[in-house]
Amino acid sequence: MPRLDRLQTFLPVSVATWARHRAADNGESVSIFIRDLVIAGWRLDDEVNSRANGFDPARQSVFIAVALDALLASHPDSSLRERTHEAYRRRLEKLGLAVSTAMGSNSHEA
Repeated sequence: MPRLDRLQTFLPVSVATWARHRAADNGESVSIFIRDLVIAGWRLDDEVNSRANGFDPARQSVFIAVALDALLASHPDSSLRERTHEAYRRRLEKLGLAVSTAMGSNSHEA
């Protein structure tokens, strides 16, 4: 087991309350909950620093969404884009995710 080092920090009351509630919801101590958050942040930072230049998943996701929407818009079947957006809305609803009210036929949200 790796040697552990003890840290102490001070948080705003609202953040501390959130951490306590989330830890309780997960059935773990606040210390373990915060440790897991810090380790996840450290791993993410390490992953970002070790990425090849130009590889940013968020930017690539936006590019893919825009490119696919452009392909749908230029497809010979003019109803394909709207049917794809409808299928997307249904999938969001099935997953319990919020559906954007601004999303319409002129939207480039994919």
